[in-house]
Amino acid sequence: MSRDNAKGFYVDMCGGVPTLFRDGKPFPGAAYMTYLEKYARYEDFARAGYRLFSFPALCAGKWISATKGLRPFGNGIFDGGSAPDFSGFDASVRRILDACPEAYLLPRVNLSAPDRWLREHPDQTDGAGERESLFSQLWLQNAEYMLRELIAHVKRSNYRDRIAGYHLAGGNTEEWFHFDMNAGASPAAEAGFAAFLRNEHPDLRFDGLPDLSLLNGEGPLHGSAYLAAYLEYASEAVARAAAHLARAAKDAAGDGVVIGVFGGYALEVPSPLYGTHALRTLLTCDAIDFICSPNSYLGLRDPDADWTEMYAADSVRLHGKLCMQECDIRTHLTKPLGDRAPEYDPGHIMTAPIWHGLPDRKTAIQALRKSFCRQFVRGNGFWWFDMWGGWYDDPVLTAEMRRFREIYAASLLKPERRSVAEIAVFIDETAFRQMTDCETRNAFCGQRAALGRIGAPYDMYDISDFSAVYRRYRGVILCTGIMTGGAAAAI
Repeated sequence: MSRDNAKGFYVDMCGGVPTLFRDGKPFPGAAYMTYLEKYARYEDFARAGYRLFSFPALCAGKWISATKGLRPFGNGIFDGGSAPDFSGFDASVRRILDACPEAYLLPRVNLSAPDRWLREHPDQTDGAGERESLFSQLWLQNAEYMLRELIAHVKRSNYRDRIAGYHLAGGNTEEWFHFDMNAGASPAAEAGFAAFLRNEHPDLRFDGLPDLSLLNGEGPLHGSAYLAAYLEYASEAVARAAAHLARAAKDAAGDGVVIGVFGGYALEVPSPLYGTHALRTLLTCDAIDFICSPNSYLGLRDPDADWTEMYAADSVRLHGKLCMQECDIRTHLTKPLGDRAPEYDPGHIMTAPIWHGLPDRKTAIQALRKSFCRQFVRGNGFWWFDMWGGWYDDPVLTAEMRRFREIYAASLLKPERRSVAEIAVFIDETAFRQMTDCETRNAFCGQRAALGRIGAPYDMYDISDFSAVYRRYRGVILCTGIMTGGAAAAI
């Protein structure tokens, strides 16, 4: 069915690649976002031609991860309890529209539970005991309530026509990881796991939560069906929660907006303890229009590494969803959060090398071009994530951003934008459930680094799509962990 007369935003094919559309025409999915809006460069990006902007929308005034000693970026909409307070959300919208009246907005909605809810439901917390469990059905109901209330507010507002969609965020670092980074093992997990076994593995009898310390061993876990089932549940439950919320958002918002989530990080986070190994579940959810991740951190953003997506991106494209990448590229202007805004990091906790800036402008430009070129050749949407603000506060960098946007917009007019790769790589996220933590770390990261240096492009799929696409390619590489003992097999 033709969508030429469709109104609002949606994802459709353009040159053979899933692409953001508005009112029947391809729309450049190139955006800007920062956590610290007082340092935002909205005007600079508006002058550079950008018309898509994201901003943080906190349902609860909580830090984005379970890290202690850090302070939230603002008050939560639902912190008060008596009635939601949308004033901060409205102020963010006004700030962007004042800088760019033609802007369209893609708020990142953090669905963390407020402290009040956590106090009322201490048995629904994660393994660390301080944040909501992503297994909790009570949290899911509350998250859906908060999401629907926010969308209802937007639909009553005078800026409702400026909303392009909603990026749904939750869990640790907003990326749908378990807050304890340990498979969410807690009382809140038990009831759901028992039901999961009855529905998915009726041959296994529920006997409490498994011993996750087995993952710290050196030997293989082959045959540990009970532990493997729990690790499957640890990812499936999270993906199903995200999909449930996406369907709720789509139902509440109606047509003309896009809905997206982080997820499926098997390429970057091989440990199943994080809960992000259920890409297939996200792919089958019709309410999810885009899936995203940051650019790979492989080798601490080694300039010689291939900064891929963190998920099997060509499976995402195959299922008609937009790959929307977070380009959180450090520059020579990047400073630690504790230096930039000590009110959020008074103890200077965030000082690891990954938060360091680049040595000079030339190196920064090379990094930005490297990131952009990856998104351009793969047909990804993307946003420049100016995390603490000021990372791109340089007229030379602004000029680069303008060129990036112009090149990207021009590419949408080309009749053919599909990959020309003749090599397909397949990864099996289910294999990680049968490996120790040591094995998972070694199973694929080294292979991915090598793939980036083979001198030829490759496409990356989940193994479930093998039969649908393998005949298109001259070479196939299987990265399945168990079958190959952590090595790749070529056929």
